Amino acid sequence: MKRFLAFLAVLISVLVIGYLQPVFFPPEKAKINIEDIQRPDVSHTALPHEELPASGYALYIGKKITDFTTKFGEPLTSYDTGFGYELWTFGEEDSEYMEVSVKDNVICAVKAFNTTDDVSPFTLGMTLSEVSDITTIFSNFEIENESMSYSIELMEEDMNYRPLIAFDNNTFAVLFFTHGQDVLSGIVYLSKDYLLTVMPYQLMAGEALPIAINDTEAEIVDQKQKTIMRMINMIRIKEALPAYSIHPSAEKNAESLYQFYEENAAEFLSVERLEALSRVKSESLGEIATSFILTNTEFDSMLSKSELDLRKSQGIFMTPVYDLSFTALYWFSDGAYYSRLSHSENETIGVAFSKEDVLVLLQAAENNTEETEDSR
Repeated sequence: MKRFLAFLAVLISVLVIGYLQPVFFPPEKAKINIEDIQRPDVSHTALPHEELPASGYALYIGKKITDFTTKFGEPLTSYDTGFGYELWTFGEEDSEYMEVSVKDNVICAVKAFNTTDDVSPFTLGMTLSEVSDITTIFSNFEIENESMSYSIELMEEDMNYRPLIAFDNNTFAVLFFTHGQDVLSGIVYLSKDYLLTVMPYQLMAGEALPIAINDTEAEIVDQKQKTIMRMINMIRIKEALPAYSIHPSAEKNAESLYQFYEENAAEFLSVERLEALSRVKSESLGEIATSFILTNTEFDSMLSKSELDLRKSQGIFMTPVYDLSFTALYWFSDGAYYSRLSHSENETIGVAFSKEDVLVLLQAAENNTEETEDSR
């Protein structure tokens, strides 16, 4: 018994010493130099954008306008836009319609709305998924232009409705998908300078190119009205919507509303919005940071305060607008603006211009008929 008790005492002593030693005599921790740890090399640089082989209309960017007319014939119309370039239109039928922007007899943009081999590898009417089968839709573009570096970033809606495509001849194309049918409705092929001027995307580095604004004659304003009205109606027809009616009274109402805007903007715009408009106006002849567009609420407030007989009316006001057709395509590709242009009711359209300002007024057709009868 004594031996057992002695063994038990020794066992307990060993266990106590073994368990308590780390508590009273902890081992010295190894010193680790943080700089000696090898960190993974993480890069946040976007993947270089892909360049497709240039084909079709992309091959004409930067070439003489005579190269274009040799193949496609003489233009239906041509006029000086007042923004440093001429606009040449081709095709009497909508299915043949094209626009070419020309500066110093050199092509800087081609806008195509017809399905031909010249828009290859794309096809009007194709879906974004079908475009993705041809090329990757990139969100970031790093480009050089006249010794300046530009970083362009596309938001999610940009990638879904107006992706940017690069070609291997230093040209680009903006593919416009309308919100209604979600199919490709127009392609704008353009030079670097033209892209950096219209700039529908966010510039992360570099500055948009300035707009050169010249005075335009009255007949040019008439040509501009016809251009944007035709473009808007073409897109609406593609969207299975009725074309807007065009009537002199609608044009007169648009001009009267624009005059009210010029004289009374402070009545329906907040101080912050007036400051934003002032910044855009001061930058319109310099580096453009953004565009200014009236919200639905602001446009409705302008209508109500104008005291014009414009019941059941809505519209869009935007500044600065460099390219009318490009802007119309942009409106239909943007959900906020598409809602204003996609009503299925019969409506009339009137457009007013002043240099870089554009006001589009849409009215219920029956109202316009009453006004027409009263004015006789």
